[in-house]
Amino acid sequence: MFEHLRADIGRLREYGNHSPLPWLYFRHQGLWACACYRAGRWLSDHRLWPGLRHLVMVFYHLWWKWTEVCTGISISPDCRIGPGLYIGHFGGIILHTDVVMGKRCNLSQGVTLGLACVDGKWGVPTVGDRVYIAPGAKVIGPIHLADGTVVGANAVVTRGTQENATVVGIPAKEINRDGSGEYIRV
Repeated sequence: MFEHLRADIGRLREYGNHSPLPWLYFRHQGLWACACYRAGRWLSDHRLWPGLRHLVMVFYHLWWKWTEVCTGISISPDCRIGPGLYIGHFGGIILHTDVVMGKRCNLSQGVTLGLACVDGKWGVPTVGDRVYIAPGAKVIGPIHLADGTVVGANAVVTRGTQENATVVGIPAKEINRDGSGEYIRV
């Protein structure tokens, strides 16, 4: 948990924010959501004694709901997200409980990774490493965004991508293979 959270904080610092940690935490709602998610993931992976677990989970779920309401960011502790998640802006981010995401990904405001039926099959997206998802993008269905993918602003993605693809539009179409290097520092 702490390694992943340190990686999340490190991503904030990469983008020029070198404030002390308490100030950094209170200034960035994306970090609030990351910390809450990381704690919930740890609690899901590490089983506490039954009585203690129920008590801790009551407080955790209150914290989770408070974070969701205050930040507008909903990340279920059931998601699987690699280290170095960067959420740069407040609000409107929804991740389905079954989302799997790689390391060093960027999520912008208004992003949804959700459940949908594509070609008769229900499911949620999986996301590779170093994926940048721009403001307002919707990624839905049982698809895979390959490593280095860039999803353009307000795109609706219902098909998987190739490595380093840039997809834009409604429905999203690939426009190049330049990758996320301009958006995510390696």
